[in-house]
Amino acid sequence: MPFLVLAFASLTVKAQIWEEYSSFYPSVGIQLGTRGIGIEGSYPVAEAFNIRLGASIFPSMKTKLGSRVFAIDRSDVSLFADWQPLYGRASWIARKWIVSAGAGYFFENKFTHYLGANKESGQPKDYDVEWSKFRPYVGTGLNGIVLGRRFNLAVNVGYYIPTSSWTFTAYDMDPAEAAKKEDKIGSFPYNMVQGLNVQVGISYVFFKNSYQ
Repeated sequence: MPFLVLAFASLTVKAQIWEEYSSFYPSVGIQLGTRGIGIEGSYPVAEAFNIRLGASIFPSMKTKLGSRVFAIDRSDVSLFADWQPLYGRASWIARKWIVSAGAGYFFENKFTHYLGANKESGQPKDYDVEWSKFRPYVGTGLNGIVLGRRFNLAVNVGYYIPTSSWTFTAYDMDPAEAAKKEDKIGSFPYNMVQGLNVQVGISYVFFKNSYQ
């Protein structure tokens, strides 16, 4: 019984410390962004440090955009370590701004372009592009933006760094045209888009007092 009382008191003190300055709270929530839709859990490991573990999926379905028909097939699990550089300062940005590093493993990470300007059943492929699966990550963002007593908003941007070369597969495409397409996909800025992460999340916080 004394142990339980001590543990509860410790959690209460932690919550009060986090309330004053920290961007981090034990939480779980949903995420939406360039990786698709997913779920993410978060837990502080020190006053200015936090761990996040999440998984996302981008449902593979044909999409028509203008005269292009394509599908994005992505699913991943990612682990992040967050640091709050300005911890201890009272300004709003100091209590929300974070820097992140980590890594993700993509079970699928592919873009498929189809022939034709409209979605059709049994539509032939034009080409596929598949990117590396294991990727270190660096990023930044704003965390702990208050939506309600137990709900926070987070916005993260960053980049998944490729660890191997990508593959290009053409289907019934003229070899000269295929070479031009491959060169274009491998050139800036097209070669950067596939690693970009933009993510917005809403999380449920397990315990905390009122804060700003």
